[in-house]
Amino acid sequence: MSFIGLFLGGNNSNLNKKKLMARGGYKTTDIEVITEDGYSLWMHRLGNNTGPPIMIQHGVFYACECWITRGPKKDLVFFLLEEGYDVWLTNQRGTVYNEYSLKYKRSDPLFWDFSFHEAGMYDLPAFIDTILQIRGTQQLFYLGHSLGTTIFFVMGAMRPEYSSKIAAAILLSPTPIQPSAKDRKPFQTLIMSNYDVYLGEQILGLYEVLPRTPSFIRFLKNFCGYKSETQSWCFYLIGIYLGENRKNIDKKDFGFHMPYFSGGTSAKTVEHISQTMRSGEFQMFDYGKTSNLAIYGNEKPPHYNLSLFTAPTALFWSYNDPFITPETMKKLASRLRHLLISKPVPDPHFSHLDMYLGKNAHILLYPDILKLLKSLR
Repeated sequence: MSFIGLFLGGNNSNLNKKKLMARGGYKTTDIEVITEDGYSLWMHRLGNNTGPPIMIQHGVFYACECWITRGPKKDLVFFLLEEGYDVWLTNQRGTVYNEYSLKYKRSDPLFWDFSFHEAGMYDLPAFIDTILQIRGTQQLFYLGHSLGTTIFFVMGAMRPEYSSKIAAAILLSPTPIQPSAKDRKPFQTLIMSNYDVYLGEQILGLYEVLPRTPSFIRFLKNFCGYKSETQSWCFYLIGIYLGENRKNIDKKDFGFHMPYFSGGTSAKTVEHISQTMRSGEFQMFDYGKTSNLAIYGNEKPPHYNLSLFTAPTALFWSYNDPFITPETMKKLASRLRHLLISKPVPDPHFSHLDMYLGKNAHILLYPDILKLLKSLR
């Protein structure tokens, strides 16, 4: 397979979430959900707890397993299970857990004609409704990281009726509002802001980004694996993108975790993310003036109105996160109707990746999350 083939196209998995959960003595129940627009998505119920349900959503390029690669006494999921929560891991469309659509084959370009907008409009509501129906309850807790927070806010703005179904939202590294150009890291500018993936898709016919293929998994294991000669370079590249803090990452855990950085997504999702970075605004997909006028009735795409959403929301963030600044957090907090807390992790080096891989996360972050959830039960 070509180098490009490692990153674009294909769908195959040889990574096993059930084995990850078995390390903690928990079983996994897989449940298929069909969205309103016909996408088949899988979610996974962990254990058999009957406590409050909590839905946990990953960020871009990952799938559900990113939350459980380190195991008990390290991963937040296992702490939640020990506290009796009914844990559900969900997957966005375009990942390895989105095998088909009722309308299009995965090989059809129309299958990939979605951004994070559709994930908020259709995926999250489908998961929420299914969980509440199975549990026979009216509300659940939501926990998301990075793009998992962005799609939550899309749902909040576009489908505010779901406010009543959310007991509280715990959002880690919330990213709907991006730093201004002066605060943006050079690597972000190079990779995300000036690289038009959507244009490349149209020209080359490439629609899927970072799929889970055997070749890509093998590449990540060899490049980032424990005791690999190139692991330090992997740390470096991940660090300049997500925040350098390798002293807070266990090398063995990191090597085992990185192959799961192959969940897959659409090129249009990546382009929508890059648009928010260029504009610094949380708005719908920008198709260009002419198409915007036909689609939205305006030359510019509409902004997502966060004031429509009223569910209790907590923001946890860090200073060493390239996608966040204190200013963006203030801006986001000012738009929320029911803000519970906006709290930076008390470690200036804590990074975007540390939210689920940091050695000190169980000391500096997870207790605050568990305490807040307990107060809301």
